[in-house]
Amino acid sequence: MSDARQPPWVALGTSGILMLWAGALLLSHGACNSARKPMESPVSSRTRALRADPPGPGGLAPVTRRQLHVTEGQLASLAEDAPDGTHFAIEVPRQRAVVPESTGDEAELRFTWLGVTDPVIPLASGQQREQVGLKLRARDGCNVIYAMWRIAPSAGIVVNFKRNPDDHESRECGNAGYTTVRPRFMEPLDRLAPGESHVLRARIDADVLTVYADGKRVWEGLLPADALTLEGPAGMRTDNARVRFELLVPQAAGPTSHR
Repeated sequence: MSDARQPPWVALGTSGILMLWAGALLLSHGACNSARKPMESPVSSRTRALRADPPGPGGLAPVTRRQLHVTEGQLASLAEDAPDGTHFAIEVPRQRAVVPESTGDEAELRFTWLGVTDPVIPLASGQQREQVGLKLRARDGCNVIYAMWRIAPSAGIVVNFKRNPDDHESRECGNAGYTTVRPRFMEPLDRLAPGESHVLRARIDADVLTVYADGKRVWEGLLPADALTLEGPAGMRTDNARVRFELLVPQAAGPTSHR
C-alpha cells in the first residue's frame, strides 16, 4: 500500500473530529452572545423618554365654585348645587380665573371645546385667537405664566409669561411684559373639532416646564430666570372659546407657589 492512499476509516475519523470541533466552537460562541445584555441604542432610549407618561393625579383635586375666583368673564355651573359643583361652562369671549388657595406649579384642565364664541374679541395686541389654557404662578393679571392650547388660527401649545413687577391689574400693564418661552422639545397637535374632550396639564419642576395633552408629553422647555421669580396660585384662561371644563389643582394652605 502506497503512502498516498489511506484506509477509508482514517478519512472518516478525521472528518468526524473536524465536525465535532466546529460544533463545539459554534455552541461556545452562542453561549457568549446570550450572556451579553443587548445594548439599547441612544435613539430608542431618547424616544421612550420623550414619550414618558405624565405624573399620576395624586395631589390634584377638582376645584369647586367656592374655590374659583373669577377675575374676568362669567362662569355657569353645570351642577345643581352650584357652590360645590366642579363642572362649569364658558360662553363669553374672555375668561380668567384663579384658585387662591392653591400652589402654582401644576394644574390640569379637562375640557370639551364646543366652538367659537359670539362675539369674537381680539386680544389686547389686536390679534384674533381661539385658545384654552392654564395659569401657573399667577400673582396677578400682570405677572403670570401661561400654558395655552391654541385652537385657531393654528393648532399647538404656546408657553409664555407676563412680568410687570410694578403693575398688578390688566388695565395697568395692558399687553406689556410678555415673553414667549422657546421649547427644547415640542410635538405638533391636530386641529380640534367641536365636541371633542381633551386634557391639558402643565407642571413646573425646578426650572423645567412640561406640558401634556391627552396624557402625552407635547412640550418641554426651560423657564428663564425672570419667569422663575414669579409666585402665585394656579388658574385657567380662555379666549373666544366655548368650553365645558373641570379644573384640577394642588390643594394647599396658602396662595403662593412654595419654592
